[in-house]
Amino acid sequence: MKMKLTPQDILTQTFAARMRGFDRDEVKSFLIQVTEVLEGEIQEKESLRRDLARAQEKLNHFERREQVLRDTLVSAQKFSKEIEQHAQKESELIIKEAEMKGEQLLNGAMGRMKELNAEIRSLKFKRREIEDDLVHMLNSLKEMIESYRQQDEEFDKVEYMGK
Repeated sequence: MKMKLTPQDILTQTFAARMRGFDRDEVKSFLIQVTEVLEGEIQEKESLRRDLARAQEKLNHFERREQVLRDTLVSAQKFSKEIEQHAQKESELIIKEAEMKGEQLLNGAMGRMKELNAEIRSLKFKRREIEDDLVHMLNSLKEMIESYRQQDEEFDKVEYMGK
């Protein structure tokens, strides 16, 4: 099992004295150097931990922003598709309405054309009746004129004979 040492543990560590042992001042000096290096490593580790925490916070922040952007993009795509579908339905409705109005106009025009054709036939029939009446009247006038001429000729004959 790994034992966790602090710089303080190193500085306060004592060793039993023995004959022919190490120089206490050298050992103490070395332990102070190890303590300083360990303190530096611990501070660097803490600094790296803080940097890592800040980087993790930034990463989380960017991941949240990325998710918001993805959600926004998905929403925008969905909204765009809905607008497109709505526009398609609206254009189909406008086309159907235009076709219905066109049919109504065409039916109205066809009905009006039938009415006009019937009116034209009726007017032609009336014109023929009037033409026939005029021809009959002209014939009657011609006969009347011929009758007057004949009467005038007879009158002229009678008058000539009487002289």
